[in-house]
Amino acid sequence: MSNESPGRPHAPDVAERRDVDHGFSAGWGLHFQPSVKYWLDCHTHMSETRAKDALKAVADWHDTMWAFRLRRHVAVDGFPERAEALAAAARGDDRFLWLCRMKFDAPDVKHLERCKELGAVGLKLHNAPLIQSGAERRSVLSAAWQAVYARAGELGMPVLWHVTQRHTASPYTGGGLHSYWKEGWKNGVTYTNEELLGDFLEAVAAHRGTTFIGAHQLHIGPERMAALFAAHPNLVVDTSIGCYVAPDDEMYEEDRVALRAFFLAHADRLLFGSDVVLDRRTANTELLRQHFLGHVRFIKQLRLPQEELTKIAHANFERLAGLAEVQPFEWGALRP
Repeated sequence: MSNESPGRPHAPDVAERRDVDHGFSAGWGLHFQPSVKYWLDCHTHMSETRAKDALKAVADWHDTMWAFRLRRHVAVDGFPERAEALAAAARGDDRFLWLCRMKFDAPDVKHLERCKELGAVGLKLHNAPLIQSGAERRSVLSAAWQAVYARAGELGMPVLWHVTQRHTASPYTGGGLHSYWKEGWKNGVTYTNEELLGDFLEAVAAHRGTTFIGAHQLHIGPERMAALFAAHPNLVVDTSIGCYVAPDDEMYEEDRVALRAFFLAHADRLLFGSDVVLDRRTANTELLRQHFLGHVRFIKQLRLPQEELTKIAHANFERLAGLAEVQPFEWGALRP
């Protein structure tokens, strides 16, 4: 008799043991759930500006977090003055990946190409400085930026873009009231999130050969996100910040069911990310671990089948960035 039921998948080996070895181990580990081979965190920050300091932060972070199956993370901070250091860190530790980065008023195809040569796996853009400074919002659609988006597609570099920003506070995730907007309004900003999203989608539609990753689910809900997925085949989002469950919390069942349906329907379009900020002083702290694990907790409470869980945990980003799957480390006495 099968122990499977809708919304309660088990690890594939549970079913295998019914038949393998003539069913000798049938029922052993009956409760085992699908588990990730490893997590790839596609959205993190590295505060260090020297390779040796970045490597210290990476080692402190991963030497602990492998217990939770974190195998790789992507730092989004490859500005021109930092690219060499991040590239050196990545060469020194395969747990560390990085993205090229540019300021909103400094589109630079040459920097993108240099980053690619140095090993960057994508490009990061962030609208916070644009909002805070009161700059012209459609500057991101200039000819120079269009050239960057097109070249990113040619180079196989997905564009991770923090586009919009909620107006409300978000105490559950530590988010302040009117983040970015309160500075922007002082500097004359009159445009809206809707207009920022429209500009972003204009770029997405104009560059179908480039994958665009909307950071923090673009600060929109699942129903609208599904509609954008249908309209834009080159659009994906990461799970950072919004897809979070605090320690000791359980999602309400109606919320879990609704979110699970969305994740199952769009499992190819969702990338695991946490937005943790790493440096050599804080990388081995419980505070940072709990920030990361809140995002793991969210995914695990969805009770996803093995295939969808694997895609979101690491395979989707690897596919989009042209990365080979890596081998997990030895588990030793942890015995996964």
